[in-house]
Amino acid sequence: MRVVINALQYKPNSSGIGVMIRDLFGAYAQQTERPCQVILPQDAPAFPAGRDTELVRAPFDHGEGRKRMFFQSFRMGPRYCEDAILLTTDSKTPFFLPKSCKLVPLVTDLAVFRMPEVYDRSRVLLWRLQYQYVCRRAERFLAISEFTKSEMVQVLGIPPEKISVIPMACREDLAPVEDEAALAAAREKYGLSERYILFVGNNNPRKNLKRTIRAFDRMKERTGLPHKLIIAGEQGWRFDRADALREIKHQGDVVFTGFVPDEDMPALYSAADLFAFPTLYEGFGIPVLEAQKCGTPVVTSDRSALPEVAGDSAELVDPYDVESIRAGMTKVLSQRSAAEELIRRGFENVKRFSWERSAMLLRERVEEMIP
Repeated sequence: MRVVINALQYKPNSSGIGVMIRDLFGAYAQQTERPCQVILPQDAPAFPAGRDTELVRAPFDHGEGRKRMFFQSFRMGPRYCEDAILLTTDSKTPFFLPKSCKLVPLVTDLAVFRMPEVYDRSRVLLWRLQYQYVCRRAERFLAISEFTKSEMVQVLGIPPEKISVIPMACREDLAPVEDEAALAAAREKYGLSERYILFVGNNNPRKNLKRTIRAFDRMKERTGLPHKLIIAGEQGWRFDRADALREIKHQGDVVFTGFVPDEDMPALYSAADLFAFPTLYEGFGIPVLEAQKCGTPVVTSDRSALPEVAGDSAELVDPYDVESIRAGMTKVLSQRSAAEELIRRGFENVKRFSWERSAMLLRERVEEMIP
């Protein structure tokens, strides 16, 4: 039985789900002995194919949302999913799948149910409709964390025995950058100061940037530390940058770099004194592991999947409390011993996660579905 991988979310400048599609599904395609068809948008970057992998380019770019949605909902199923196992993410599933198709959805989070206010209403309605179909059609489910599994049980009513956890990971080639020339080049390219706090992620309401910026401003006011706040990531939806900066005193110390390509991220992480990631809702939280692998201490949220991913290797804060975020930042930046201990624990923590091991788990779960 062949395996079809829905990679229509894989796009240029991918983060989050796109990274997971490339690194997890790509590792799976390289490991499995089964033939794989990977369905990609026309403008998707290179995909790590295996020996028996066919890359199928759909006739549209990722940004052509209506064409992508129509193709995924109505054309992909009958054209590619007959007598196949379909690996897909979240609710991104064709309607009217052939009866011979075995559906295996990998759920990243259920923010569409927990935080519907951050999405357009039309998207919320569509995704919830898709989830209704997925819950009726799939026999087995995958989740990227124990937290997401618990959400699937509570929100979707899926029996826990039908859900397997396939954890995420980060790039194996990440490591602390110690070359001063490389660090200086990154500082010049992105306008970085000598001392800074780093945030990585798309600018959208789930990322909690407004509170993070206020906490940073309050920390600057109370401590006089020379740090800037560097926000690396694409402009997302429903985040008003001007509004977030309007009420703070140190506006000039908040720098938005825009998207940063993978090859530059190790230097950005390594040069930072602190990685701040006090987001509101994460199904996993790959940037926490990326920062730790580069030897950067982490402050992150005590909510959603982040305590599960970070364990005792990060300073956990209440993401809804500006003062809690400020205190966490101040502690790590002001107490060298605390920062060094987080760095040591971080190096140990990342050893728990590997794309190769996760792909092996995925392979086992897929094979269990085949008589």
